[in-house]
Amino acid sequence: MENDLKTCNLVSVLNGVGDRRKMLLERISIRTIGDLLLHIPIRFLDRRFFTSVSDLQIGTDAVVVGTIIRVTKKRRGTKGPALTAVLADETGSVTLTFFSAGFPGSKLYDGLKIVACGSVESFKGYVIVHPELYFTDQDASAVKSPGMLPIYGLTAGLTQGFLRKLVSSAIPLVKNSLEDILPVHILESAGFETRFDVFKAAHTPDTPEEAKVARDLLALEELYLYKSLLVAIRERSNKEPGIPLKSLSLDKFQSTLPWPLTSAQLKVCDDVRMNLLGSSAMRRLIQGDVGSGKTVVAVFAAIVTALAGKTAVVLAPTAVLSAQHYASFLKLTGFFNVKVHLLTGGTSASGRSVIGQELREKPDSILIGTHAVLEDWVPLDKLALLIIDEQHRFGVSQREKLLSSQNPRPHVLVMSATPIPRTLAMTFYGDLDISVIDEMPPGRGSVETQIVQRSKRASVFEFIISRLQKKERVFLVYPLKEISEQSDLLDATTAYETVKNGPLAKFGTGLLHGSMPSAEKVDITNKFSRGEISVLVSTTVIEVGIDVPEATIMVISNAERFGLSQLHQLRGRVGRGGRKSWCFLVPGSGVSRAALERMNFLVSNANGFIIAEKDLQIRGPGQVLGTMQHGIPKFKVADLTIDSALLKKVNAMTPIELDELKIIMKNQKWRFPDMEFPM
Repeated sequence: MENDLKTCNLVSVLNGVGDRRKMLLERISIRTIGDLLLHIPIRFLDRRFFTSVSDLQIGTDAVVVGTIIRVTKKRRGTKGPALTAVLADETGSVTLTFFSAGFPGSKLYDGLKIVACGSVESFKGYVIVHPELYFTDQDASAVKSPGMLPIYGLTAGLTQGFLRKLVSSAIPLVKNSLEDILPVHILESAGFETRFDVFKAAHTPDTPEEAKVARDLLALEELYLYKSLLVAIRERSNKEPGIPLKSLSLDKFQSTLPWPLTSAQLKVCDDVRMNLLGSSAMRRLIQGDVGSGKTVVAVFAAIVTALAGKTAVVLAPTAVLSAQHYASFLKLTGFFNVKVHLLTGGTSASGRSVIGQELREKPDSILIGTHAVLEDWVPLDKLALLIIDEQHRFGVSQREKLLSSQNPRPHVLVMSATPIPRTLAMTFYGDLDISVIDEMPPGRGSVETQIVQRSKRASVFEFIISRLQKKERVFLVYPLKEISEQSDLLDATTAYETVKNGPLAKFGTGLLHGSMPSAEKVDITNKFSRGEISVLVSTTVIEVGIDVPEATIMVISNAERFGLSQLHQLRGRVGRGGRKSWCFLVPGSGVSRAALERMNFLVSNANGFIIAEKDLQIRGPGQVLGTMQHGIPKFKVADLTIDSALLKKVNAMTPIELDELKIIMKNQKWRFPDMEFPM
């Protein structure tokens, strides 16, 4: 096989990869040769140096070179290992123990010179159980240490030996076809001439330091390529004609609101206003903490669009959040007499028909809903603005698919209540302008957060009763929908059965979880909002989208099961009406010290950006932002919890030129399969 295989070739072209191993490799996300080369060792065994037998220490990993002086096989009917061999050097001897009589022990014989590696134990002298053996030339001058031995992440059915052999066979086969991605001067400054040298060093380094440098270069390469893709997407959209919209005076808009806008809201509204006036399509992300007032900015943009005779679409991840937006938009657009529609998966056939007809006859309106708003039958010929809430739940690829089919290109405004540090935002949302609402509106009540041990729940229960008697409302949040045989976590369904038959029943109780039909979820939410029920037992489905000013208490059971950002989002459901509010965190039995420290951090911090920073340190962006499920890629090498220095470096680098990027991406599409790249 010539040395011109490409990284985009399937791994099954390599010798030794049949159907079964192909399936096993897919379990660890290895489908192409590129995936294999970027499956970087998780650590190395440093076996560069020989250890004399006299210098062996119990519990350490050692590399011993010597001669076999005795091989003993277990006699039938006796206990003990199947085979033992004594390896000696000039300072002493160590016993090699094998519980299987097969390879490699079966290859040993008296007088054979070998290198044995493994953990040193003690049993009537030094012992290495199931050592790795290297059979050397009999000339002592030719004996070499194994060097740096890679340890890979595996799945059941794959072995270290197989993966090491597969990687070592693949690296030389791509030597002549590797595309340059990082600038040459960056490789050279790190001590490498070519990208091929970097791959070699990442898998078979001479030193631990070389392994680290090579790994960091591949992580930098990955981030650099992704950032360049986002810039290319942005440049493409900037070249496409937008839809200039005559703007609305901010003073006039503010005069119609029941409260004054904060200076941060005014600034972001002005950013949006200028974008909508421009000839290029707006691409803007609004970040803001829970309750910071992002929705009113979206309302402003939607009103501007409708007054210009165009359609604005608001896309939300859930029916509950869609219904909440619908109520908010109705309240805030009334002065301008703008028609607002709500469309979700639960909308009836007759309701859909009415919405379709009204949009065709009067496109100067606002359509709010879930993915149902994107179905082919929905008339969006006059679409000029797409607003996406909880952006991290959709992702770059989904967003681009929605926009690229429209000509002229609609404006896009995305919102996220999951604050992330600016360095991360520049990487994940590099195709967007970023506005931050860093000021809370007046009228928000303070929220006191407390950790409550299970033994103190009775006092919390009494407190809940006292607040319910004042016509306030309560959330009871559980990590599971229903009881699980595999877990002792409290569940919402069981809790609801208890609550609705207890003292809280007279205040009205309801149950809300993600598996309920959309219409039922919206109905329960509306009853809670109207006060028909005052106690809502729920899973995290209430994390976004419920705005009930009378809700003042939240009790979160098994709080250690939630991330900091998620707890902060949940906590944001109370204190929205100016009243003093409380969030009680109830840990489960046997909660760890680390989990308690995490909850105490939440008790003493209310700033969502600070909380998100801490959450990123603890759990990583994949958990905080939902990157496993949505459009942000799961990087193969880069780890954003430890690569902050690389993020800063890549954000300072000049992106790859579009023509060069097109050439690179012909063979690199496998790296970001969900990305829509502008070819």
